[in-house]
Amino acid sequence: MEKPGSSTVTSQAMELVNRWDWFAFVPEEGKRWFAEHCLLHTVEKGQSLYLHNDPVTHIYGLLSGSLRIYTASASGQEMTLEELAVGSWFPHFMLTDKPSYYGNCTATRVSTLVRIGIDDFMAFGERWPRLYKGLYAEFAARGAATIGRMELLTQHSLKVRLAVYLLRLVVVRGSNGADKGYFVESSDSQEEIANRVGGARQRVNAILKEWERTGTIVIAKNGLTIHNPHVLLAAAKESGFDADAYLEAWQGGWKSPFFKGSGFIS
Repeated sequence: MEKPGSSTVTSQAMELVNRWDWFAFVPEEGKRWFAEHCLLHTVEKGQSLYLHNDPVTHIYGLLSGSLRIYTASASGQEMTLEELAVGSWFPHFMLTDKPSYYGNCTATRVSTLVRIGIDDFMAFGERWPRLYKGLYAEFAARGAATIGRMELLTQHSLKVRLAVYLLRLVVVRGSNGADKGYFVESSDSQEEIANRVGGARQRVNAILKEWERTGTIVIAKNGLTIHNPHVLLAAAKESGFDADAYLEAWQGGWKSPFFKGSGFIS
């Protein structure tokens, strides 16, 4: 494990800091201080980073891999709240005397992060209070995602909702697949996917099979390959939904490093 201040960890943390809205109003001196107090951290697939109601000990930036934040009912049924894309800093938390994490955070792939202790994070905010302007701005910007999700669930067809959901998965879990496609490793049951898009499992399965017949996707046991994401994007936009604005509002969004030079977006 490298120590805080090592050149490798500092440069990796600085790269994440420079492209995340939390730090948009912090001067370079502050960004450098923050990066120099970061450590490297690795989480194996299936390993929990933290659990719901655990005391907040660290703030994290995701260098590679993917994680999901979810809640679980008393019966054990899980519902994903957010999937974290490379480049994300997380989580948001309430500034109380004893802050705690909301939701469980688990790696869906082997993931490498940088982390900073909560005491250092709070000291950073006291020394450079413009951090909180960035935190507020980034949190407020998520309103587009919240409003967009409400619009999706109330005004658009299940096919549109499912197309947008798959495009979001490409952002957070996508990797280059065969024949220039994008492979998305699945950790969701069809029941959870149906819950996420507000439809019946049988109908979700029928739409996926339809897209498979047309060659848009290929379904495998461990996930699916999206051969033509433009078909999904067109399906999402056909009913007038602003898919670009919605997907950009999420962490990672179209600015995800995964899409740079991919040819997926213009």
